[in-house]
Amino acid sequence: MKLYGRFSLASLLKLILSFVLGSGVLLFFYISYRIYVSDFIHIYKLHSLYLYAFFVIGGSALGHLIYRFIRITDSLIANDPFTNDNVKSLKWISIDCFIVSCCYVLNFLINPMYGKVEILMIDGKGIHTDVEYLIFLFAGCFILILSKVFEQAVAYKEENDLTV
Repeated sequence: MKLYGRFSLASLLKLILSFVLGSGVLLFFYISYRIYVSDFIHIYKLHSLYLYAFFVIGGSALGHLIYRFIRITDSLIANDPFTNDNVKSLKWISIDCFIVSCCYVLNFLINPMYGKVEILMIDGKGIHTDVEYLIFLFAGCFILILSKVFEQAVAYKEENDLTV
């Protein structure tokens, strides 16, 4: 199977990401509706508004992140991955990762459900962790570095195109 171009792994990835984005938007509105009609808002008024704000900000950042990945896969399908648009998309994806990471941390600090943060828990339901924010933090750093690599590759490509 070829990696990019028409009928490739990139095409399959775009299809999956489009499904995830559509499902995520529907789930986002469903959860918002369920929160609105439940007593959640009335229980801890100020806390629940903060938590819902983190949900909206983090969910929007995740949606934007997936949208930017779809744009990158479009360039892979078009056989032109080294573009300034992809550099911009990678920078936005890193910012989105940092936003999601911050929302996780703020949720831990403000949410009354979390008495303590446990790095690793093993119980009858399986293995759990409260360090998801680190995944987004490290992914954001890595993708920011990758955007700089792509920026350099675009510069080399443009210089090479001028030479030929």
